[in-house]
Amino acid sequence: MFKRKIYTLGLALVVFLSSLFLSGCSEKPFLAEDGVYVILYSSPSGMVRSELVELPWNTNMAIMQKLLLESSFVLSDLHTTSDIHASSDIHTSSPLKPSINIPHRKTILKTTFAEPKRMSFFVDKQPLTLDVQSLQIEIVGTDVGQVTINQTITLQGIYNSNLLPAFEDFENMLHYSK
Repeated sequence: MFKRKIYTLGLALVVFLSSLFLSGCSEKPFLAEDGVYVILYSSPSGMVRSELVELPWNTNMAIMQKLLLESSFVLSDLHTTSDIHASSDIHTSSPLKPSINIPHRKTILKTTFAEPKRMSFFVDKQPLTLDVQSLQIEIVGTDVGQVTINQTITLQGIYNSNLLPAFEDFENMLHYSK
């Protein structure tokens, strides 16, 4: 009886560890510290400023990991922007609302990988695997959560209300530790 319980427990442990190992073998769209990160700021006047993220020696890595986790959440379910804009145009079009493009303030987190990184995404509920060289996520602006992959594919990610606070904490850490 005791041997059977040990055997069952051992088998359950092997299945659990195997599932962790197998799920870790496939590349997921998870941002990690192995990329080069840049913050792009765009002003309403059209001026663009980029700031390379250089972490000082006394960096609180938990703050950076929280930002990367929240950014990765945005990537967990992507949609083509044409579907999103078509449905939002129905609700926002109004004869009282002029269709003038006013430039807005925009902040984007951009990462570039030294070697292309294979990632699997869900786009419109369909799996898509790409070799990703660069990735951008809009944090502040009119299209928060917009994702640009390899500077050619633009998709809309999940709206994450925790993304902006995580970014602000990260930005405060960067500027106060210099």
